[in-house]
Amino acid sequence: MASSYYFLVAGLPDISLDEGKNVPSFTDFIAETEEQVTGTDRKLLKLIRLPFDNDNLISILENKTDFDPKGNFSRDTLTSSIKNPEILPKYMQLFLESYKENRQVFPGLINRDQLNWFFFDEVIANNNAFIKEWFTFELNLRNLVAGINSRKGLKHFDELATERDKAVSTMIIGRNDVAELILRSNAPDFGLSSILPWTEKVLAISRGNLLEMEKGLDSLRWEMLNDLTTFSYFGIEKVLAFSIKLAIVERWKVLDPKTGRERLEMLAEELRAGFEMPVAF
Repeated sequence: MASSYYFLVAGLPDISLDEGKNVPSFTDFIAETEEQVTGTDRKLLKLIRLPFDNDNLISILENKTDFDPKGNFSRDTLTSSIKNPEILPKYMQLFLESYKENRQVFPGLINRDQLNWFFFDEVIANNNAFIKEWFTFELNLRNLVAGINSRKGLKHFDELATERDKAVSTMIIGRNDVAELILRSNAPDFGLSSILPWTEKVLAISRGNLLEMEKGLDSLRWEMLNDLTTFSYFGIEKVLAFSIKLAIVERWKVLDPKTGRERLEMLAEELRAGFEMPVAF
C-alpha cells in the first residue's frame, strides 16, 4: 500500500518565502525529505536525481571541472567508481563497460547520449507510475526537439554555439513508437499530434529564440508535472513533482533571476491553492 505524507505535503508551501530569498536548495530539500519518507519512496527520490549524476559522470570522464551537487554521488565516489562501478546503477555499469572497451553500443552517439539511452531504458521500466510516465515524457520531449532540430532553419537552432552542438542536438535516442515516427515521418508534426497532445505546443515553442524555447519547454514540463499529480493528494508523487519543480526553479535562478523568482512564486501559489484536505480526511 502506498504511503501518504499528510504533514510533509501540507507543509510544502512553507518553504517558499517572499521572492524566494530563503528558499532551500534542491539538495537541502531532498536531504530533509529523505528522512521523512519510507525506504521505498527514498529510492524514488534518488531516481529523479540520476540525470544530474549522468551529467557529472560524463564531466569526470571528459576531464571537465563542472559538477552538479544535485546528484546522488559525490565527485570522489563517481571518480573511484569508474574503476569499480559495483555501487552504481546497472545502466551506469553497462555504459562504463562499453566505454572502457571503446565500444559504442549505440553507433554514432556521443558518450552523453550513449549513457542517456541506457538510463532511459532502465528508468522507464520502473514499476512506479509517476517515474515511468515522467521519464517517458522527458524522453519523448527530448526526441521531438531533436527531430525538430534535424529540420533546421529555426531561430533557436541557428543560435546553438557550435556545429558540434547542432549535430548532437539532432540525435534521437531510444526506439519506442515516438522515436520511430520521428525517424521515419515527413509530416510537419511527425504524425505525433494524436499520440502526444503537446506536440503542437513544442512546434510553436521551437519558432522562438533559444532562451524562449528553453523557457517554453520548462513551462511544458511544469504543466506535465501538474497533470501527473492531479489525483495525488498526499502521496510521494506530490513530493517528487515538487522536487523536480524546485530543480527547474533553481536552474532559472542562475540563468535568469527574474524568471526564477516568478517560477518560485508560481510554485508557492500552486501549492497554497492545491493542498486542501480531501473530504475523506
